[in-house]
Amino acid sequence: ETGCKVYLPADPGAFEKSLSEDDSEVYTAETIHDDFNFAAIVVKFSEPIGKDTEVLNDMITSYLDFLQTQFGVTGSAGYGLGHTLESAPDAVGVIDYWEDADGLQYAIKSWCNGDFLSVMLLYGAGEYPIFNAQQMFLDSFRFPEE
Repeated sequence: ETGCKVYLPADPGAFEKSLSEDDSEVYTAETIHDDFNFAAIVVKFSEPIGKDTEVLNDMITSYLDFLQTQFGVTGSAGYGLGHTLESAPDAVGVIDYWEDADGLQYAIKSWCNGDFLSVMLLYGAGEYPIFNAQQMFLDSFRFPEE
């Protein structure tokens, strides 16, 4: 429904749609491959937030802080700012690595362009063993073509 695209290693079925408190549309999907979970969250803002890099980074880090609470994250490497997508030069990206109370290891990357925010999550009982495949997944989000 949004025109956004993500790469997942298996068909997750239909994305689940819900509304946030501010009426932004939130889409989620998840699939399991080789005992690891590949998940995507896509938020279509009810009102665009602009293109200012600082505002976009603040939106991402606030949303990731919220997700850490929701997932019971007990450890974090710390946000790595400054990531870019060749297909969306105005977008900003933030990466982090988490561990939760159950010992699950998360590699996450979030992208925001002012109209959409996405979070790509790859998690399982340990670190994902194929680094290049992990990076391809985390960088696979695509904003709608304009």
